[in-house]
Amino acid sequence: MADEILVTGARGAVGRAALEALVERGARVRALTRRPGRAGLPDGVASVTVGDLARPGSLAPALRGVSALLLMVVADEDVSAVTAEARRQGVRRVVLISSGGVHDGVAEQPDPLAARHARAEDAVRKSGLEAVVLRPRWLARNALWWSGALRSGRPVRLAYPEAVTAPVDERDVGEVAAVELLADRSGVDLRILTGPRILTQAEQLAIIGEVTGEAARWERIAAEQWRRELQDYVPVEVLDVLLEQQARLTADRIGISGETERVLGRAASPFREWARRHRAAFVADVR
Repeated sequence: MADEILVTGARGAVGRAALEALVERGARVRALTRRPGRAGLPDGVASVTVGDLARPGSLAPALRGVSALLLMVVADEDVSAVTAEARRQGVRRVVLISSGGVHDGVAEQPDPLAARHARAEDAVRKSGLEAVVLRPRWLARNALWWSGALRSGRPVRLAYPEAVTAPVDERDVGEVAAVELLADRSGVDLRILTGPRILTQAEQLAIIGEVTGEAARWERIAAEQWRRELQDYVPVEVLDVLLEQQARLTADRIGISGETERVLGRAASPFREWARRHRAAFVADVR
């Protein structure tokens, strides 16, 4: 029986996209979840195993017979312990979904989320496994934050409407991950992933409005007011990180990466295509 590829975070958007891309390529795929059952997983997944990255010692059954591991961390998991267990079980390759917020060559990362991902990257690089680190700069699905306001006909309230990103489709990230999991290359590589176009938040909303045929209105509010309005729904430390990120992105200091095109042999998916696929999230009733 061929070795399987283990996908963690299998029920998340990027994890599911990676599963779908791997199945399409004929790979034998094993999904790691915290909840048993196949609900929400694509057809073609060879097996589903229950496990928790927060308890690396419990992962031996999930990692046995696995050749490559897609790793996504959501808290301060001990990535060194996870990769050590992977090596013990014969895993040869790991692909880590990191964050575009990580800065290279700095003594201190700009925020706690970037610091968490930087620690995970460091652990993967030191693991002794073949490794690829993927840093999606900004996921297109972050636009779903605006769906509630748009469905109700209210304007989206923005602290930094001029903040620029190059939104990358989660399907592109998952497909790049699949290609790298199936690759046969030694060493450690880094891939910076972006979409094909730099857009402000206001421009993203304009595209959503064009796709839905309904006005996607927005209004500027003070950063502190934005923070107060969301603090009952989002942890304060996360809000602070988001505000810092948006403030840094008000100047066009980002670039477009060609990694998606290089790895997949096609252009990165445009934000408009992502918005069309998620149109239902932004309209009160789908016509």
